[in-house]
Amino acid sequence: MSQDDRNRNTEPLLVNPTLRPHQSPPQEHIPAEQGPAPADVASRPASGIVTRPGEGLSTGEVTTLLGGADASTTEANLSLETAEGLDPHTES
Repeated sequence: MSQDDRNRNTEPLLVNPTLRPHQSPPQEHIPAEQGPAPADVASRPASGIVTRPGEGLSTGEVTTLLGGADASTTEANLSLETAEGLDPHTES
């Protein structure tokens, strides 16, 4: 009981004597497991994006994947996050 409770003159909650923790484990425990891999998993690209074999990404494709923000946009976002009290490096 805290000091605030004493000042309010409230009655404590009553304990139900019929309540008790579960004494027996569940009937059957079925653990969550990963299922089998698909049959064509070896031929699938890692990211799920179809890639051209032997070719790298173009500049436009890289810009699209990374967001394409210029330095001024990045600086503005960092300033806003700092002003809002967020740590831009941990996003919290």
